[in-house]
Amino acid sequence: MAYLYEYIDDLLRLQSRAVEKYNHKGVLGDAREEFVHSEIKSRIDNLANRLHKGEVYFKDEEFGQHDIILRKRNTLNSSLGRQIRISSEECAAIIEVKTNAKLTEIRDFEEKSKRLKQNMPNLICGMFCYKINGKTSTVLERSGFKFDHEYQLFERDSSKKTYTNIDFILCLDDDVEVNGTAHMKADITYSKGFFLKKDHGEYQLFHSAPFSKMLFQELMRADELNV
Repeated sequence: MAYLYEYIDDLLRLQSRAVEKYNHKGVLGDAREEFVHSEIKSRIDNLANRLHKGEVYFKDEEFGQHDIILRKRNTLNSSLGRQIRISSEECAAIIEVKTNAKLTEIRDFEEKSKRLKQNMPNLICGMFCYKINGKTSTVLERSGFKFDHEYQLFERDSSKKTYTNIDFILCLDDDVEVNGTAHMKADITYSKGFFLKKDHGEYQLFHSAPFSKMLFQELMRADELNV
């Protein structure tokens, strides 16, 4: 089945590049979000009618607009048109979709995830990033990994870890990042794409595509955690 997920990864990238010809940011973002929605709905049974976009709140606290909201089973569908306003108590997962995520946006979502989980500890909070406007190595450092230039791989190192509440971060970027030079002055490179998944308080790093399979797995896990 690996070929299917490779195909979905490629399809998501191609669709993202296809909408680049539009200059309006709202058009770009909406087109990408809608395509991610459609892929999830077509691949995972029983989620289509509970996948939304809209505002999340808890009592008097507002958490703003979110791109992908998975509503819990057996909850009222309160959507009006294509938008929903929903309490976090009725959410199984909240996912931000970013065309080119800034490091400050990841930081802000980390803080928001912390606040959301104070009332809903089983809520899955994730980020789907087509690209990240910053170094992959920086995001991974803040997730508890450091690049070892001698062995040319990421190893666990919590000295700069700041992310603890986001459940997963997916970066679909297939460009290459340069991180120093090796012997004979050759560039040390690796793909900018990755999938980070929190497991028992620590992040697991997956640095090889395809990544769409893990996105689907996280949504199904959220659905089971929040029955």
